[in-house]
Amino acid sequence: MRGVTLENGMALEADETVLAAGAWAPPLLAPLGLELAVQPQRGQILHLRLPGVDTRHWPVLLPMSSHYLLAFDDSRVVVGATRETGSGFDHRFTAAGIRQVLDNALGVAPGLADATLHEMRIGFRPMGPDIRPLLGRAAGLEGLVIANGLGAGGLTMGPYAGALLAQLVLTGRTEIPLEPYDPLRR
Repeated sequence: MRGVTLENGMALEADETVLAAGAWAPPLLAPLGLELAVQPQRGQILHLRLPGVDTRHWPVLLPMSSHYLLAFDDSRVVVGATRETGSGFDHRFTAAGIRQVLDNALGVAPGLADATLHEMRIGFRPMGPDIRPLLGRAAGLEGLVIANGLGAGGLTMGPYAGALLAQLVLTGRTEIPLEPYDPLRR
């Protein structure tokens, strides 16, 4: 593989191509005869606003129970998220999902009960066949490197995964073995 062709027909040549397309990657690989064991996991996320409250220095809360609370400096607090494996690309907000997110948020930060519901968002995490990410070269297709399957850990593991794949592309080696993360494993 020596690059990609865009929808408009423009060809971009490259010695190495890194495919990091998340839950949308499988159909991109299908024309190459490759199957990527990734499915979307829906995450419903809520943005709350606390007018007049300085949230700039609030800590990030990431309890091990899977939900999180992340404050921004505009009196906004993001709370999330559901982990709905098997959802496909269903863009609906559900009453159960919203309730789950709010119940978990209010359980760790009861003061959010006075917040205004500002925005709701849906995201789709790429979930692999197990808990390990899908990282490395695609066997049998020279020049293709895959980064996928980080799931809900994408924001925290993503920078390290990116650094590993940069090492692989630039030097042919990585500081840890990538065999356990074979991107085409089933």
